[in-house]
Amino acid sequence: MRILMVKFPYIELFVTEKMCELAEKLEYDIAAILSLDTNETCAKVCGYPVVSLYELQNISWDTAILVCGQGLVDEIIPQMVELNIGREEQFKDSWWLLQQLMIQKYEDVKDPDIQATLEYWKTHAISVFNQHVDSGKKVGDRVFFDDPCGLPYIYFKTVGGDYRKMFFPRNHNFFEQNGEKFVENLMQEQEPTSPHLYTKGDHKVNAGDIVIDAGVCEGNFALRYVDICSKMYLFEPEPAWINAIKQTFRDYTDKVEIIPRFLSDVTDDKNITLDDALPNLRGQNIFFKADIEGAETYALRGGKRLLTNNRVKASVCAYHNAEDCIRIKSIFRKYGYQVSTSDGWMVFLWDPKLWLTMDFRKGIVYAENY
Repeated sequence: MRILMVKFPYIELFVTEKMCELAEKLEYDIAAILSLDTNETCAKVCGYPVVSLYELQNISWDTAILVCGQGLVDEIIPQMVELNIGREEQFKDSWWLLQQLMIQKYEDVKDPDIQATLEYWKTHAISVFNQHVDSGKKVGDRVFFDDPCGLPYIYFKTVGGDYRKMFFPRNHNFFEQNGEKFVENLMQEQEPTSPHLYTKGDHKVNAGDIVIDAGVCEGNFALRYVDICSKMYLFEPEPAWINAIKQTFRDYTDKVEIIPRFLSDVTDDKNITLDDALPNLRGQNIFFKADIEGAETYALRGGKRLLTNNRVKASVCAYHNAEDCIRIKSIFRKYGYQVSTSDGWMVFLWDPKLWLTMDFRKGIVYAENY
């Protein structure tokens, strides 16, 4: 296969170089590097000639890799087709190279879920959830703006079937459709087949439980259970979300405590440990959910007293870093927990190290000590 690398202005050179390395691993022939920068100064990249649009007519190629962000990919392909540079199906984004490498890496692996993903990839692009989640249900709830606080909100359904207002930051990026704004489908990753499922079977929030939610974001987990829990502690350090969360839970100030700090294994001006934040919890039934961008292991190390002195069910994200699943299970086992993982596999595309590890990852570690 002959590959044409398409190099964009303002994209760091090392990114194009990395794409060339991946193509070489696949034994693809790189025909040339097409630069869309009219002020291009490079004559070669990784030994391959850099050419302009005017020079491209003398070069044969099968597939063009667009080395840029996904938003620009969607814009540039129609333009390329209109200029008769190629057909739509010939243009691929950078993730396509990773997909081809992972197909070769895992083609002999016996895991049926992984084989199902490889089969899915024959007709679909690589994604975080692949065949496990219906990516077509991207647009979710309609956004409203007429609340006195001035923040946008949606109506969100709780486990009890009631609807509550869930607020968002004023500058939140919503989808637009037919002149109206919609929030992205918040519950997509919580579909029953998702590898990112926080609750399943008996591993769930029960009436009267204390809920600890680390990494609240818009609050789609916490708000679901606010009416049935006895107390709720919300850890969310991002200023953009804190005001919105305060509005979402404004009718529950007697039940909900918001802690605007990073959950970690140390306590300082920006961070706090579980044990320091909640020193008086003992002998309680707790559901602990953590999705804190790769800091989950630090949070667990800082919560030994809380996690060993209470009856806890935990759902902890294990996909942000390649070794997180092993570390998280090991910490829980050290604390005397039974552990398991969510079904299926994720491909966490947003980890920059994924280009080196090329690995499938478990989404959630489930842990219980009762």
